[in-house]
Amino acid sequence: MALTCTDVIQRLVDSLAARIRHSVAVDDERGRLIACSRHYGDEDELRIDVVLSRQLPAPAAEYLNSFGIATADAPRSIPAHPSLGLKERRCHPIRDHGQLLGYLWLIGTHTDRLDETVSDCVTQLSAPLRERSLQASEEEQRHRALATALLTRGEASARAAHDLIDQGLLGPHDEIAVIATGATTDPRTLAAVITDTTTRGSDEPPARALPATVDGRGAVLLTGREGVERAAAWWAQEIRRRVRQRNAEDDGVVVGVSNTGRLDQAPDLLRQAVLAAFAAAELPEFPPVLPWRDTGVYGPLMLTAITSPELAVPPQIAELGAGTRTDSLARTAEVFLDTAGDTTAASEQLNIHRTTLYYRLARIENRTGWNLKNGHDRLTLHLGLKMQHLLNSNIPALLQGEEKRRESS
Repeated sequence: MALTCTDVIQRLVDSLAARIRHSVAVDDERGRLIACSRHYGDEDELRIDVVLSRQLPAPAAEYLNSFGIATADAPRSIPAHPSLGLKERRCHPIRDHGQLLGYLWLIGTHTDRLDETVSDCVTQLSAPLRERSLQASEEEQRHRALATALLTRGEASARAAHDLIDQGLLGPHDEIAVIATGATTDPRTLAAVITDTTTRGSDEPPARALPATVDGRGAVLLTGREGVERAAAWWAQEIRRRVRQRNAEDDGVVVGVSNTGRLDQAPDLLRQAVLAAFAAAELPEFPPVLPWRDTGVYGPLMLTAITSPELAVPPQIAELGAGTRTDSLARTAEVFLDTAGDTTAASEQLNIHRTTLYYRLARIENRTGWNLKNGHDRLTLHLGLKMQHLLNSNIPALLQGEEKRRESS
């Protein structure tokens, strides 16, 4: 029977440990334990915890990574940290043509004297670790494709549900929720955040998170027998925090969260999450992380805009011109209404004199026939402008056009 790459790694670890009479452990590049030898009395609390859980606790991972092991191309010694249950240890990064594949660990002081012997094992470990990394990457891609298919409509969703259940990734009676990020967040970044969070150890609630990519937009499928709503709230906040950490320049990270539901409701839950993310991005009264249930009156309005745009956007909106130009009447109206009619704040945001603002507001009233001193007219204008943003985005194509193309293919 042929040995798997994990079997080869374990044999190399056991052989090295027997030669140096020292326990040896190998993690993958994300800090997940792959193989561990027998102990020689040199284990510490952290090693025992990792052997039992197969995961590195988040505080310990942060401490170890603070020594630059992810970018090191030579062994590094890590000082002890008693409060983390961590003795001094030696880290040997395992690389192949510069790519980080994992780490070999020795616990104890003066283990640097073993560097020469260990380096031979590190060289031998690179090939099976690369093979294992490729297999793991292919598996993650398959899981992502299944999660993506589940969020579509029609036969593809039903087949994906069957395959996900068959592979043990979710149960037939699981509760699910969907999280969607805004259009500015790269789906690959979102997928990396999910993978890192689930493999490096954290305090997330017990629900499986599967990344997906729907028409270029990042999404996450959450599934579990219970506590999915609480897990979705936790994951939404964590996703925003970690995406912002990865891209400090992206200060506009928004996250939409669906209600919970059944497997066969996955496409409808995706719709809720995507529209909630849009509302979080476009409507200033909402926070950057927005559950669908908190969208209030905007929820049904957005659904109407998707299905019957002629009912959601009054024809007078077209009289104001394109809303993307900074000098358009549509943009002026939107900023004025976003600032609750504060002419000082609106003129500053538009970078115009208040006299110019008053002139534009008069033109808006003339073009639309609405009185901006009338609360009903202001609300109608404000909602219409926001719904026009929705219709100008790629969301209608995502929720309607793609669906129609799948059904016709």
